[in-house]
Amino acid sequence: MKAVGVKILKNQLSRYLKEVQAGEVIWVTERDRVIAEIHKPITPLPGRVSRWEAFVNDQERRGKLRRPVRDDVSMRGALTLPRLPREVDLAKILDDVRADRE
Repeated sequence: MKAVGVKILKNQLSRYLKEVQAGEVIWVTERDRVIAEIHKPITPLPGRVSRWEAFVNDQERRGKLRRPVRDDVSMRGALTLPRLPREVDLAKILDDVRADRE
């Protein structure tokens, strides 16, 4: 967690929002008192953040899980099944699996 004054936050908002996007929690201070907290959404927003993404954001904020560091990994990508090549014969694969059971 980081603490930043209102004036500095206003002048460097893009920088701090990128840090929030990376999972950082920012405390906004005014005269050395915390007045706000900026973090990823932890409640579902219709059409914006799914219930699953909000849950994961909340668990990450609480320190119960850590997301992967790689940029090319996303929750949606991790939950998407890879497509099979066109030349794969599913009937043959099923026959092979059934033959193993007998």
